[in-house]
Amino acid sequence: MSRLRINSQDFITVPEAAKIIGKPKMTLYRWIRAGKVINVSFGDILFIPKSEVDRLKRQKEKVLVEQ
Repeated sequence: MSRLRINSQDFITVPEAAKIIGKPKMTLYRWIRAGKVINVSFGDILFIPKSEVDRLKRQKEKVLVEQ
């Protein structure tokens, strides 16, 4: 059986991600429940990959530029 290695520095908590993206953390939790955001659960804590946070941040910036 092979093991999956995960670097904890590649993930951040939902509140941290919300702060970076500039959205309320409850919005991120709703997006997670709706399947719109990739997430990982370690125990009872949800984490979002930094690459996903970057994607959400770019998406928000794109919307702001288009307005």
